[in-house]
Amino acid sequence: MKKIIVIFLVLFSLTLFSFNIPRYIGSNDVEIEFENLDGYFNGVAIKDKKINGLDFEEGVHSLRLVGSYQEFLFKVIIDTIPPTSTIFTTRDPNLVILENEVLKINYENRINFFGEKITGSFKRDEKAPFLFCNIDEAKNMGGFSIVPPSISNITPLDSKTPISGINNKNILLSSKSPYKIVGRVVIPEKAVLFFEPGVELKSIGKSGITVKGTVYIPENVSFSGYISFDVSENGKFVSKTKNFDGEISSNGGQLVYIENAHLENVNVSKTNVVVIKNSVISSINAKHIAFLVLENSTITNLNIANTREVILNNIDSTNSRVEGLTNINIYNLRSKSLTVADFSNIVIRFSQIEKVTFERGVYFHGKNVEFASLKLNTFCVGKFYKSKIEKVETLKSKLLKRLVEIENIVSDKKSTIEDY
Repeated sequence: MKKIIVIFLVLFSLTLFSFNIPRYIGSNDVEIEFENLDGYFNGVAIKDKKINGLDFEEGVHSLRLVGSYQEFLFKVIIDTIPPTSTIFTTRDPNLVILENEVLKINYENRINFFGEKITGSFKRDEKAPFLFCNIDEAKNMGGFSIVPPSISNITPLDSKTPISGINNKNILLSSKSPYKIVGRVVIPEKAVLFFEPGVELKSIGKSGITVKGTVYIPENVSFSGYISFDVSENGKFVSKTKNFDGEISSNGGQLVYIENAHLENVNVSKTNVVVIKNSVISSINAKHIAFLVLENSTITNLNIANTREVILNNIDSTNSRVEGLTNINIYNLRSKSLTVADFSNIVIRFSQIEKVTFERGVYFHGKNVEFASLKLNTFCVGKFYKSKIEKVETLKSKLLKRLVEIENIVSDKKSTIEDY
């Protein structure tokens, strides 16, 4: 009898581990492996053996797998809220110590831009900044941060003449400030230009810097007059300063990183990775970007087109438009209008928007949203969970809903609105 019990317990343990049940589920479909059993998540039958955190409340839920003579019960946590920060310290000259696991962003690559996970510490590169973010157990990403290249083997520039001749690693020193710039200065591919905090750069007439190498501008750097920055080829541009009167643009380039800025216009195109956070910007136009991140910012007019992956975390906007085969993941967007078009894919949660329009083949999935109006126009398909929408208009589209309050519906005969 004891032998039979031991064999049963071994078989039970093997069966338990063979399910490969995740502890956390975020805003992507997660496949649950179970054979010859019925699955129920929070009492709802599991279809296609997939669970998505956008279809359930945040927090702990029960997963039941039931067979003819057996039943298994698991606890799974739904978490679709991105982390807000990464914690690290820098020790001179080059050591960076991480307080939590981070995900490296490979801005050199337009296709495989998500790198390896890193814990503990790492050393700064001689010429390239290090971009990373916090990624939690549910695979939510947030808290994007950057570490500058090493400042070893660096040569100060003289301020007696306008800046020029930048061919290796150079720095503008606050002790020699102010510096002057005349016309357009090019930072070559293998060159690095650092600004020390406290530096002032004065423009004589309209001036600009073309970034083909690396430019790193920390906080507390000031610019006098109009100075534009244009990123191209393998350029890497990082700015953390507020005092800026000019335009930042790109036509190519590996990286554009902007933090703490007050700008009128940012126009980026064909850049591998663009990160903008903690900023106030009147207009952003982004197209053909591989990976675009906007965090904790106010953007009056936002236009995104033909961008492979987009993350919007905690954004205030007046008008937002996304189009052209763009995948966009939104958390906490507050906007007067949002338009998504042309076979784009949108995940949205915890957002308040007055006017929302999805048109021409958009797939959408969201929860905990509040819309004054939602218009689905021509072959749009998707679903919402636990949301409030005052008015829904549909044309040749399909809306699936659960725990969604809708006050007014205008729908054509070729559209479907039903519970799931």
